[in-house]
Amino acid sequence: MVVQMENRITGTRLSTWQKLRRHFREAFSEQFEYHRHDGELTADGRAGRKRGRDAYRYILLLLVAVLAPMFIHDLYTGQALLSVISFVLLTILLANIWLLRGDRQAFLSPTLLLVLAISLILLAVALGQRYSIYWMYPLLAGLPVLLRSRRSLVIGLASGALALPIVLTRFDTSSAVMLGFSMMVTWLVSAWLVFAVTEQSRRLKDMAITDPLTGVYNRRYLEEQARGAIDSWQRYRHTSTMLLVDVDFFKRINDRYGHNMGDVAIKQLVQVISGRIRAVDTLCRFGGEEFVVLLRETGIDSAARIAEELRRLVESAKILPEGSMTISIGVAEVIAAENLEHWFKLADSALYMAKRNGRNRVEAARGVVDRAPVAKTVPDWR
Repeated sequence: MVVQMENRITGTRLSTWQKLRRHFREAFSEQFEYHRHDGELTADGRAGRKRGRDAYRYILLLLVAVLAPMFIHDLYTGQALLSVISFVLLTILLANIWLLRGDRQAFLSPTLLLVLAISLILLAVALGQRYSIYWMYPLLAGLPVLLRSRRSLVIGLASGALALPIVLTRFDTSSAVMLGFSMMVTWLVSAWLVFAVTEQSRRLKDMAITDPLTGVYNRRYLEEQARGAIDSWQRYRHTSTMLLVDVDFFKRINDRYGHNMGDVAIKQLVQVISGRIRAVDTLCRFGGEEFVVLLRETGIDSAARIAEELRRLVESAKILPEGSMTISIGVAEVIAAENLEHWFKLADSALYMAKRNGRNRVEAARGVVDRAPVAKTVPDWR
């Protein structure tokens, strides 16, 4: 649906090659790990599982590309044992590819299939097909891409240990040394490149979901987590509550102390809130002097008590050079929300009540509250 909307907006149709590139990029957008049993998953968890399944299919296609020529060659040269093993392994690969096209689980893990493919290549070399050793290179280059670093290291070292005596007995010394050295370099270069790209992707992702001033998450990440909380409530009845926090008279703070002091005050406010909430909760900067705390597995009554505690902590924290900085908080539970926009509106309506009733207080939205859109009311009361 999203792809169709994007196509309508841009007015262009994606070619098959462009669709394949995007599919591959999304499949390996994060470090891949395939799980056969995921249990209960949130929306983010299901999206991660889909990426894992898609990435696994690409792994299987790589193995098919390596083993299919070996099978054809073995069949042509009359290598009965290798032909049978290659055929069985190819059948398993194709069966797993077919299973992953639907919503079914593959019956073998990527690690086991890679080990079986490497073992088949080493068996072929041991039986006299010396040229089969060159099929090790694409598998060694792909190991760091396809598996997590520790597992890739273990398989790489184990493969090297098994290949060494076979290579030494089937090749002369100089050729064996060059083959071993080149395989090691292939694996190391691939591992280094994967590590560099992964670190760069992680930094870019952190920049995309965090606020540069305070270091907490931004609105984009909040919306992702809030959608997950709504999904968790609708599917499993796991409740969550949103606290919409706004600094009282923040414009006066900037006018009196300057914007630099205002930034310092915002950072200290974040420290106070972060010190009270749990690791499973989410603190995000919603915009300007406004923050949202998403409390997991917390009903509205408990959330209101936490909000009141936060209000007292901020007031007593001596954040400003003179006097106290105060906050108003609106509380809304996911149970009352029809969708994400409605949930934000409930929290905003509760915050509006707190501002209207004198500020430096907590108000909870315990039902549907009809009020004008947020954008039209912000300049009037904050």
